[in-house]
Amino acid sequence: MNVSLTWQLQGFLISIATGFFLGAFYDIFRIFRTVFQSERRAVFFQDLFYMFVIAFITFLVALGINYGEVRFYILAGEGIGWCFYFLTVGFVTLRVFRFLSKIIKAYLFRPIRWVVSKISHFILRILKKIVKNTKIVTAIPKKRLKHCRSIVYNQYIGKVKKKAKVKGGRAAHESHKK
Repeated sequence: MNVSLTWQLQGFLISIATGFFLGAFYDIFRIFRTVFQSERRAVFFQDLFYMFVIAFITFLVALGINYGEVRFYILAGEGIGWCFYFLTVGFVTLRVFRFLSKIIKAYLFRPIRWVVSKISHFILRILKKIVKNTKIVTAIPKKRLKHCRSIVYNQYIGKVKKKAKVKGGRAAHESHKK
């Protein structure tokens, strides 16, 4: 399709503005990562989501400007707008939000974490006492039980009580039999 130079220039400027807004959209993820200290897996999925979103937006921009034809100047315009955002406004916003996150962590998250840790230590101390008391309570009945004799094949297997040996008496004779 034949597109005039003015349409191409207008499309280039629109793609620069789109790239600028895509940079601001990515800045939201950077701020989220700065405040909540995301893991590698979470960063991967955030970046994957971001790539799908910008691919869809790039498709919509190309559809609106060139009737769906992807041209190099559209992609270059988005890249220039994205870089322009990060070298100007993005640099400032990241610094501001890093500063704000330090303040929020110092005056909001740390006191909350301190209170929660004190409460959890108190609860753990109580639970340890309960566990200790239940161990004592369950151990007491075991001490009260008497040892029973074991009988196997009708034979007594237990401790033989020694009777006083009487020379030549009946007790001495029975002890030698066993």
